Amino acid sequence: MMPARLLDLFRTTGAALAAAGALALGLLASPAVHADTLYGAVATDEAHKQLYWVMPETSTKEAQQAALAKCKKAGGKGCKDVTAFSDSCVAFSRNSRDDLFWGASVSSEVAAKKAIRTCTNDSADGKCRLAAMPLCVGPGYSEADLKAPDTATPAQLEALSAKLDSRGYWGSIAEKESGDLTYADGYPTEKEAVDALLGWEDCKGCRTVLTYTDSCAGMAWAKGSKGRGTGFTALNPDPVTARNEARATCDAKSGGQTCVAMVRCSGRAYISGYKGEDEKPN
Repeated sequence: MMPARLLDLFRTTGAALAAAGALALGLLASPAVHADTLYGAVATDEAHKQLYWVMPETSTKEAQQAALAKCKKAGGKGCKDVTAFSDSCVAFSRNSRDDLFWGASVSSEVAAKKAIRTCTNDSADGKCRLAAMPLCVGPGYSEADLKAPDTATPAQLEALSAKLDSRGYWGSIAEKESGDLTYADGYPTEKEAVDALLGWEDCKGCRTVLTYTDSCAGMAWAKGSKGRGTGFTALNPDPVTARNEARATCDAKSGGQTCVAMVRCSGRAYISGYKGEDEKPN
């Protein structure tokens, strides 16, 4: 099986890479190819920041040369072959570290699903997005399939990425013996979020207050308060509302003490950040 990361591919020569990639993916036709076989190829720059694809072409060599030329013409530095394919689809995803992962299938959606799942399986924080709509070449694909990579908007890419991303993004909030609230978020499952938080060395004696996914958790407490039951939480998909609701509950129950609040969100919708994420309690 082709490794998930493309790093090893980039260390090979262009010719060896194309042959190995074609063999592993099973995308290229046998030596006795039909005259109507169509080819595509993908290249990237040395930093893997951009993909450059060309299709259809009438041979692997022509497709690879065209993709490299497109990369160089666009100003890409250290342009390299990624893969060549024929009469099928390939898809690429990228994680928060800009590592690239791929998937291949005769189905455009299956290729994209493979790319996303390979990425999430090999990325600690998930946060995987398609780098482009699936690239398909061959007579069996619709005009929409063929044009999608060139016309897709960032919103469309994210919508498909979110649809195919089966990884969970769970958060957990626990209360220390002192009454202080602590949190962990972005874990694949609810159990992992809870176990990770309760397993921290500075969380001995903690008890779980709540877990959350696809939502935001506001946390509030009165300045100087001590003991269990002095922290307050609120759940809401909107981070500002979650924070304000937690503060309002604290204000109502703190006997006039000044309350501070913060917010944490966990879910696919928040992987690019959210309002209040980096703010200290205030």
